[in-house]
Amino acid sequence: MTNNNRMGRIDSEIQTALSETFTYNMNSPELNGVMVSVISCHTTKDLKHCRVLISIFPDKDKEKKFYAVKNSVHFLRKEIARKVNLRVVPELTFELDNSAEYGANIDRIIESLHNGEDNA
Repeated sequence: MTNNNRMGRIDSEIQTALSETFTYNMNSPELNGVMVSVISCHTTKDLKHCRVLISIFPDKDKEKKFYAVKNSVHFLRKEIARKVNLRVVPELTFELDNSAEYGANIDRIIESLHNGEDNA
């Protein structure tokens, strides 16, 4: 149980460090006017890898912005090393969170079903 709490704290600290970096320290022109939210972090027990789930808003050119985030991985690791007291800074793997798009699509389907019922 102690190891679970430790990994949870590490994940939380990495998530906080990345969130602060995306908010205040990103100087990438591709990410100007873009909000990058860190949804979650999952670090392996050996601290070598960390899977980071992010959301990008606005959705316009999301792939280009995601590519810019992936290209900033060295800078982001340096920021984690500076902000989080770890012996080993994990390799970061970014994934896009598409749950907002999925939810919007479900809302559109439900709305179209309600509109279809009104026309019948």
